[in-house]
Amino acid sequence: GRDAESLLNKADAAMYEAKQRGRNNYRFFRPDMQARLVERQSLEQDLRYALGRNEFVLHYQPKLNLQTGKITGVEALIRWQHPQRGMIYPTQFVPIAEECGLILSIGRWVLLEACEQARAWNNLGLGVVPMAVNVSAAEFESTDFLSGVRAVLIATGVEPENLELELTESVLMHEAESTINTLNALKALGVQLAIDDLDRKSTRLNSSHLGI
Repeated sequence: GRDAESLLNKADAAMYEAKQRGRNNYRFFRPDMQARLVERQSLEQDLRYALGRNEFVLHYQPKLNLQTGKITGVEALIRWQHPQRGMIYPTQFVPIAEECGLILSIGRWVLLEACEQARAWNNLGLGVVPMAVNVSAAEFESTDFLSGVRAVLIATGVEPENLELELTESVLMHEAESTINTLNALKALGVQLAIDDLDRKSTRLNSSHLGI
């Protein structure tokens, strides 16, 4: 960089890539890093307005009983319908939302929207459709997470046993004591819990897993 601002911007681009590659390493600046950083900053800027502009949509992936072929539930999957870029998948924007703190408001929207859809299907005579919703680490660790889940269940009339919260293994590994307390509180509420690992295999948690 020929001046301090340029040097710091390029150092920031290299630092960002080092973090993306797992930290505990270093990277020298390359011109393509700047392009990726500008792209990320553009997405972050648009992401800050996406919720207010109703640009998010939920797609529902059915869960099937392979023996009977019947649908036993659905999983809510968020998509971003960007007005210029088209459909953007969560792998492209969720990490950005987590880094800039937007994941909390997005997560609250997903939970409410998914439960409202489950109630709407029931009102249409389609029966009870258990709903699975993914929960990020930031959401799970927020101080109002439990009260938020309770509020959504009350507002939508969805029975707790028909809501399944899917947590990644990394969420469960962090702050063990507070994590167990939150899990126990969710189980006491009646909400179903599952571990959703990187291979997209969901494992239902029961009382023995929680040590109760």
